[in-house]
Amino acid sequence: MLLPNGSAIHNDVIDCFNKAIDNPENIQADGSINWNFVESDMYMELNMYYDGEYITACFDACADEYEWLMTGKVA
Repeated sequence: MLLPNGSAIHNDVIDCFNKAIDNPENIQADGSINWNFVESDMYMELNMYYDGEYITACFDACADEYEWLMTGKVA
């Protein structure tokens, strides 16, 4: 998976995103994902390795890809 600037998203970041979207604490009663919680989980796990700007860019790209795969449109 790539960021808009063409750089690759590291596998550990993708794994972190996948873990966060599967976390029951991040899924709302209606089944939708609480994206704020997902982004927070990613930041908490990754901030010692990557800067916040990179984490945010990766979150945005992963969330857009997830939304596109699930709904056919980007939020």
